[in-house]
Amino acid sequence: MSPVLRAAWTFVVFFAAYVGTWLFMLVVPLAGFDWIGNLVALAVAIWAARCAWLYVGERPTSFAATIGYGAMLCGGIGFAAGFFGPMIFAPEANQGPLLGIFITGPAGVLIGAVAGFVYAVVRARGGDRGG
Repeated sequence: MSPVLRAAWTFVVFFAAYVGTWLFMLVVPLAGFDWIGNLVALAVAIWAARCAWLYVGERPTSFAATIGYGAMLCGGIGFAAGFFGPMIFAPEANQGPLLGIFITGPAGVLIGAVAGFVYAVVRARGGDRGG
């Protein structure tokens, strides 16, 4: 994979992981320590971006890694399309980025996890001859 695509993919994964974790941390009661939510979101985003940078282009080896890779790949693409697409194609829509946060991102994660599961099952049965 080219370095530009690898860096772009890593950025998308970082941004999606940060926003997703930050939104999750909004519902966690932190008793006045709201900065902890930002810190946790940053840590998760750095970990996800590191994994994306290190393992992009590699073939997942375990069943769970295949499902996770599919979920991360499709979720990142769905989130980026839903978040940045409305900004580009409908800039007057003030709630456009919410599409990526609440609809296309989570839908991409679910679709990617199912696709990763199907791929892992087919590969385990010998349907993937490698290459």
